[in-house]
Amino acid sequence: MKIKPLYITAAVIAAVSAVISVNTDGNADAAQCLSLPRETFYEERRTLIPCGTPFGIKMLTDGVIVTDFGTVNGNYDCVSPAEKAGIKKGDIITSINEIPVNDSISLSNAVQAAGGECTIEIVRDEEIFSLAANPVKSESDGLYKLGLWTRDSCAGIGTMTFYDPENEIFGGLGHSVSDISTGLTLPLLEGEITAVTITDIMKGSAGMPGELCGAFISDTETGTVEINSDYGVFGYSDCTPVLNEPMEIAHDEEIKKGKATIYTTVSGMMPAEYEIEIEKIDYGSKSPSRNMTIRITDSDLLSLTGGIVQGMSGSPIIQDGRIIGAVTHVLVNDSARGYGIFIENMCGVSEQLEIN
Repeated sequence: MKIKPLYITAAVIAAVSAVISVNTDGNADAAQCLSLPRETFYEERRTLIPCGTPFGIKMLTDGVIVTDFGTVNGNYDCVSPAEKAGIKKGDIITSINEIPVNDSISLSNAVQAAGGECTIEIVRDEEIFSLAANPVKSESDGLYKLGLWTRDSCAGIGTMTFYDPENEIFGGLGHSVSDISTGLTLPLLEGEITAVTITDIMKGSAGMPGELCGAFISDTETGTVEINSDYGVFGYSDCTPVLNEPMEIAHDEEIKKGKATIYTTVSGMMPAEYEIEIEKIDYGSKSPSRNMTIRITDSDLLSLTGGIVQGMSGSPIIQDGRIIGAVTHVLVNDSARGYGIFIENMCGVSEQLEIN
């Protein structure tokens, strides 16, 4: 089974349900002028295993996401009852007449039970509210319909950033798994990870991001996804993904422009180390996953992939023997360049799992 990589700005999410799919120097100086170094506040640095290994992600959404509208061929002037009720693309439908909705089947069943009048509970911009709608009975099959397309699941591949063997916690991607139609983060109901092997490479070029092509090795899960956030996906796994030596993480202000390396996998399941250059560090970035601008400089990787490609997001970045972050995005007009996230941003989210 061939699957697509999970990658934003170059992220492609392979859908598993019908018609659905699934990124200043002045600031740096200011950070360095703090009166107390970050080290003062840490008794011990966190140590993690840097991975760079591909992994498969399968997710079910918490509610169904509205991705588009369609007409109903009934006595409704061929418009969408859902759109007329005030529902928008990106809304998350959680219930109809207080009947929980988590997939397209439960949505259809709830609409049939409601008939020509219903109350729809939705989540929009983290606010919960209800809308009244009037499903229309289709002349073609006699079923009541709201006239919308929804997404309730996704599957794809990405790169694991780190593994914490002490707590059996992993982190990967460095950005969220998002809906390809709306760009919104998919609300997670439950998810799992599986082993993946990279089978082929579609080389990237200016204006045409490449991608890693992979396949699930088996249907056996190797861990669970507990968090899908702007900083990556995180969860539990009792399977150590790679036998790399543990490394300390770097604090944000210790990261500097210049040479670094990444661990990433472009064939099979085993990562290799490749050279990069950190061109810019942005401590004030408004995007949680675009803290660094990086360039691939390794001639071998450039020859193989053309630079950063879809599926490489999550590849750990190493500098001075410490994990400093992960690759997150590719610049479409320059496939050798892209963005990275600070490792401390990712660890801040994974600590929620440690507390639990």
